[in-house]
Amino acid sequence: WAQIAADSRRSRRTAELSDSDWTQLPDSPLSGEKKAAWAAYRATLRDITSHANWPHLDEADWPTKP
Repeated sequence: WAQIAADSRRSRRTAELSDSDWTQLPDSPLSGEKKAAWAAYRATLRDITSHANWPHLDEADWPTKP
C-alpha cells in the first residue's frame, strides 16, 4: 500500500509541477515577486517526499498555489 500511495503522490506532484512550468519561463507575464512565489511553491512540491507524513499526505500537507 505504501508504494501505491507514493506512486500516486508522485504523479500528483509531477502534474502540479508541469501545470506550473509556465510560471518560470523568461517570457512569463508574472512580476518578479509572483515568479519568486511560484518558484518557492515548486521547490516545496519537489521536496514533498521529505514531508513527515510521506506518502500518506493529507490535503493540508500539500503546498498552496500562490
